[in-house]
Amino acid sequence: MKAYDSEEAILALVEQFEACSIPRNEWKHREHLVVALYYVSKFDLDAATKRMRRGILRLLEHGFGVDLEKEMPYHETLTVFWMNTVHRFWNERRALPLCSIAAEMIKSLDKDHPLKFYSRERLFSDEARKNFVEPDL
Repeated sequence: MKAYDSEEAILALVEQFEACSIPRNEWKHREHLVVALYYVSKFDLDAATKRMRRGILRLLEHGFGVDLEKEMPYHETLTVFWMNTVHRFWNERRALPLCSIAAEMIKSLDKDHPLKFYSRERLFSDEARKNFVEPDL
């Protein structure tokens, strides 16, 4: 497991993400969070979310070779939820070094965190994949 214990390590991940060169087996929950953190630290939430959405779709298509006409692993509600969550997390700790925030965030926010706010049925519905839906819990 890679440690994102420096600004350089975080930037290297972001560069791999943007170049669509990160291997599929290395694009895990923690990498999603770290890229999201970098974006919310550099851009307003709306711009950061757009960059993340665009980047994930590009990575799926150009990095992982997914035919987005046939298969759509992208999930809009999860993207928006996580961007909002990461933004709040960063905003409460913004005086700390980014790598410290990343380490704390990785420990604190596991991939099941959205299920504290969404039922499985709602979160994994076709509607939630295509469009942002509000939490139901």
